[in-house]
Amino acid sequence: MKSKDYVKDIFTHINFLIDYIRVINIRTKIMGIVIGIALLLGTWMSYQTYDTMQTNLREQLLKQGVSTGQYISARSIDLIFTNDTFNLHQLITKVVENNKDVRYVFIRDSQGNIIVNSFGELLPNKLIEANEIQNNAQYNIQPLDTEEGLIYDIAVPIFEGTIGTVRLGMSEAEIKKLLVNTMQTMMLTTILVIFLGILAAYLLTSLLTKPIIQMVETTKAVGKGQFDKKVTLSWFHDEITTLGEAFNEMIENLQKSDQLRSNLLKKIITAQEEERNRIARELHDQTGQSLTSLLIGIKMLEEGKDVEDIAVKAGQLRKLTNDTLEEIRDLALALRPSALDDMGLEAALSRYTHDCSTKLGVKVDFQVFGMQGLYLQSEIRLTVYRVVQEALTNVAKYSQASEASVILECKEDNLIAIIEDNGVGFDVQATLNSADIEKKLGLHGMKERVNLIGGELTIESEPGLGTTIYIHIKLKGLISHEES
Repeated sequence: MKSKDYVKDIFTHINFLIDYIRVINIRTKIMGIVIGIALLLGTWMSYQTYDTMQTNLREQLLKQGVSTGQYISARSIDLIFTNDTFNLHQLITKVVENNKDVRYVFIRDSQGNIIVNSFGELLPNKLIEANEIQNNAQYNIQPLDTEEGLIYDIAVPIFEGTIGTVRLGMSEAEIKKLLVNTMQTMMLTTILVIFLGILAAYLLTSLLTKPIIQMVETTKAVGKGQFDKKVTLSWFHDEITTLGEAFNEMIENLQKSDQLRSNLLKKIITAQEEERNRIARELHDQTGQSLTSLLIGIKMLEEGKDVEDIAVKAGQLRKLTNDTLEEIRDLALALRPSALDDMGLEAALSRYTHDCSTKLGVKVDFQVFGMQGLYLQSEIRLTVYRVVQEALTNVAKYSQASEASVILECKEDNLIAIIEDNGVGFDVQATLNSADIEKKLGLHGMKERVNLIGGELTIESEPGLGTTIYIHIKLKGLISHEES
C-alpha cells in the first residue's frame, strides 16, 4: 500500500512539474535549458577528467615506484655484500626525502630480517608480511588501506632475491591533492560557463522575445480594429525581422481588406436601397399604371352596350393583364429566380444565360457536366448564380465581347464554374488596385461571395485577350444525390 502511495506521489510531482514548465515564459525555459546543459556537461566532464587523471596518475605512480625500487635494488647489492649498513641507510633516506610519493623504504635480507628502514625503530605491525614476492618475479605490488589512505606496497628482489628484498610504499596523497585542485578548477570553470550561459541566454531571449511580445500586443490591437499598429523591425536581417516584415504586410493586407469590406458593405446597402427604389418606381409607374388602366377598362366594359365593342375592349384588357403579369414576373425574377429553388442551379443558369443572349446582345453558350442528380445547398446555388450573373453583367458592360461561355461541372466532390468571354480584357492587378471603386468592388464582391462558402475565385485576363473567371468550391459533405 505504501509503495502505491509513493508511486502516486511521484506521478503527482511529475505532473506538477510539467504543468509548471508549460506556463513559464520562453526566457525562463531557455535559461533553464542552458543551465541544465551546462551543469550536465560540467558534471560529465568533471567525472571523465577525474577518472582519467586518477587512472593515469596511478599508473605513473606505480611505474615510478617500481623504477625507484629497482634503482635501490641495484645500488644496494655491493653495500649488502660489504655489510655497509650506514650507506644503505643513507641511500633509502635520500630516496624518501627526494620523492614525496615514497612513504617508506626498508630492506630485508634473504632470511627476512630487516637490514635498514626509514621508520627508525617503530616499524608498523604486520607490514613485513603484507607483501611477499613470488619466485622469479621482477616485482610485486600490494595495495594497503591505511589510516593515511591507500598506499601501494612494492616489493623488488635484490640480486634475483638471493640476498634480499627492497620494500617501498607509494602514497596517493599527492595524487589526491592534484585531483582536488583539478576538480576545484573544473567547478569554477563550470560556474563561469553557467554564468556566461545565463548572460548569453538572457541577451538571446531578450532579442527573441521582445519582437514576439510586440507581435502579441500588435495582434491584440489589430483584433480590436486598430490597423495603424505595426511591429518595430530591428536592424538585424534575420528570421525574426523577416517574420516582422511578413506580419506588417499581413496587417496592411487586413487593413486593405477591411477597407474593401467596408466599401463593399456600403455598396451593398446602397444597392439594396437603389433596388428597393427601383422596385417601388416600377410598381408605381408600370404595374400601378397598368392596374389603374385595367380598372378603368373594366369600368368601361361594364358600361358598354355594344357586343363588338365589349369584345374589343375585353381583348385589350386581356393583353394589358398579360403585360402586367409579365412585368411582375420579370420583377420577381430580378429579385430571386424561382427556378433556382424549384429546379436547381443548372436550370436557373440555363434560363439566365438564354435571357442574356436575347437581352444583353451577347451570345452566351452554357454547358453542364456531371451535375445529374446532385442537390446543392441553397448558399452554394445562390453564390454561383450571383457570381455568374455579376460576371455576365460585366461582360455586357465593359468587355465589348460578342461571345461568352459558362461551363458548370461537378468532378470528384468539386464544383467548378468557368465564365469566359472574347472581349478586350483588362489588367487584373491594376484594376484591383485602381481608384475606380465600382469596378474594384465588383471583383472583390465576387471573391467575397465565393470565399464565404469556402471556395476560391480566380480571375485571369490580359488586355486584348479576353477574360476567364474560375470558381472552385469543395463540395465534400455539402451535396446529396436525389432522384427527383
